[in-house]
Amino acid sequence: MIKKFIIKKEINMEFRNNTSLFLITPTMCVLIILFPILSENRFRVDNDIFLIVELLFLIIFTTLFSIRNPLDEQKLVKELNFGTIKKVDYFYSKTAAEVGIFYPQIILLLILFSGFTNTSLNSSLIHISLAVLFFCLNTIMINLFFQVFTTFSNRFVQFTLIVPIYIGFAILIAPLWLGVNQDISNIYLMMYLGITLVVYSFTNFYLRSAK
Repeated sequence: MIKKFIIKKEINMEFRNNTSLFLITPTMCVLIILFPILSENRFRVDNDIFLIVELLFLIIFTTLFSIRNPLDEQKLVKELNFGTIKKVDYFYSKTAAEVGIFYPQIILLLILFSGFTNTSLNSSLIHISLAVLFFCLNTIMINLFFQVFTTFSNRFVQFTLIVPIYIGFAILIAPLWLGVNQDISNIYLMMYLGITLVVYSFTNFYLRSAK
């Protein structure tokens, strides 16, 4: 069950956090502006190269998102016990809050990248929005699962494991951005939806069975 007060708390913390996305996003925008290849020889660079670079920026942005506010498991358990909140409720409430924080800023990053590089994604807005939403949901659930429900206390170990997963999610976006026909686009979106449901089902099963 999603708790509204947890969502409100997470959003308020995001505004106060010194490593929040509200600081990371402008930094990424500056990197886009200063990206060396953008200032010269633009006509010699194929548009697909810029789309691949955009995927790399997305992966970097997602990694920064994941490390911006690490969870203290012992402190979290104490807070949940004090508030008589189940881990499953916290997990889904925080997931909803993270989507509200992360998804709009991914869209903003893509708009700024396209504007500064004078490139456009070779797909419909609906396909782009859905693909990014599935990417957002999967990366958030994977990140929270590693932080809350695993014993990997070392952050380096965590990111050694999850960054390749992020890359895999991004690879599924690539054909949609580079341009494929309508039928193939729908197939990729269905694949992405299936992966999202598998991740959700696994997480839900683990949460319900964990003591």
